[in-house]
Amino acid sequence: MKEKTRDIILIILIIIFCISISPITMQNDTYYTIAIGKHILENGVDMQDPFSWHEDLPYTYPHWAYDVATYLVYSVGQAFNGEAGAFVAIYLATALLAALLGVTLFKVNKKIAKNTLISFVITLFAMYALRDFIAARAQLVTYILFVFEIYFIEMFLNKPKKRYIFGLILIPILIANLHVAVWWFYFILYLPYIAEFIIAKISKLDNKVIFTRINVTLNKNVKYLIIIMIVCLFTGLLSPLGLTPYDYIIKTMLGDTTSNISEHLPTTLINSVEALTAFGIILLIMTLTKAKLKLSDAFMLGGLMFLMLYSRRHQSLFFLIGSIILNKLLLDILENYKKNGIQIIEKILFSKISIALITLLVVILSVYFILQKDGNTFVDKSTYPVDASEWILQNLNLDEIKLFNEYNYGSYLLYKGIPVFIDSRADLYAPEFNTPTNNKDDGRDIFMDFIDSSNLNVFYENIFEKYEITHLILCKNSKINLVITNTNRGKYNCLYEDDYFVVYKIEESPIQTDFLGE
Repeated sequence: MKEKTRDIILIILIIIFCISISPITMQNDTYYTIAIGKHILENGVDMQDPFSWHEDLPYTYPHWAYDVATYLVYSVGQAFNGEAGAFVAIYLATALLAALLGVTLFKVNKKIAKNTLISFVITLFAMYALRDFIAARAQLVTYILFVFEIYFIEMFLNKPKKRYIFGLILIPILIANLHVAVWWFYFILYLPYIAEFIIAKISKLDNKVIFTRINVTLNKNVKYLIIIMIVCLFTGLLSPLGLTPYDYIIKTMLGDTTSNISEHLPTTLINSVEALTAFGIILLIMTLTKAKLKLSDAFMLGGLMFLMLYSRRHQSLFFLIGSIILNKLLLDILENYKKNGIQIIEKILFSKISIALITLLVVILSVYFILQKDGNTFVDKSTYPVDASEWILQNLNLDEIKLFNEYNYGSYLLYKGIPVFIDSRADLYAPEFNTPTNNKDDGRDIFMDFIDSSNLNVFYENIFEKYEITHLILCKNSKINLVITNTNRGKYNCLYEDDYFVVYKIEESPIQTDFLGE
């Protein structure tokens, strides 16, 4: 089979597979993304939150450009078939971005590692491992940008060209406007190459093998890469967010939000089969084979493993960038075993019959993943207060109430136009971000007030009194609702309930009481 025809078939299979693992049900961040995109188009990037009922909360709009793009997609679908059409449009856009990520990863793997078979298999594995990270969120776009960054760096070091320089300068500009939280990670990806250059320069090693497995090369193009990185440090100013690209991640790491949000918590390998599998494969290769690793790749792999163990959200970067390094290692094993071994294997496995079998296997897997989503809806009523929101809109005066809600569905409430106590924009409710004086001590720690009250670390009525709460919307299985249900003495008047949510009105000013008091 001709190479061009074969590659087209493989790309189509990757697209089918990526679409099959794309989720139908929306995540909570998607809802506030839609609402913010609409707000920006109507009011601009005003750096002020319009959705919570807390007064004068500054907001940094950390992915304003993605929010606008998402709302535009939403509005196109809405024009055809209302909210249902809007969600279809969001789903299709997400699936297409996932497919674009898969195709990009495959093409970059093939270009860097110079093989097709391993690139195809590794791409499918990486995309499967990334399935929980595929969502209508800004991260899906930045994944694509990070893969392109690695490609541009590798190509530039091999043969400096202006188009690679242009790409490397464009990427941080896009990230500063699409997903400012990961802007500094763009520069982290330069560090392994710079570290190898410095070590090779100081030790005067060039094309040498150290520790029997690590290749050290003095690539003179790295010094030009350093210049490009320095120039890119100024690209954070090319956004309407001021200095936010520079201090956003610093403020986040110094705050309490990361220790209380599940995706920021450390990875436990035993609970992540894909991460454990990838880690195990790399460990086996490095201990049981003669495969050699570039020093820059060793630094990159070690850094990605550290980030993955430090935070669950960084698993995605480990799978993406790590797949390229794993591809190189597997290719080196084959080449050490037999010269031109990969070409021989590809010639055998890429016959017409083999391609037909590969197609059948990928289609079967894709159909399986599609069937797994049977019955899924765009909005999960057990997670988001769909009916309760409609009741609130029809029966309560939003200008006269202060509604206490929980973190995970606050974004859905604001999407429906209901002012919230808190939502999944954690930074907005943290004192290091909403301080009027740039002093964390002068900010409002709404986030921790919610965490402490919802976990019953403090008596929730103290928080209700502090914020003058008048109404509550709670998951029926939440800790606060379980306490209210079993200790309510008429203070909390149940106005509405369904299978999953309940709405209360506080009939009198909350006064701290003993749970067991008379």
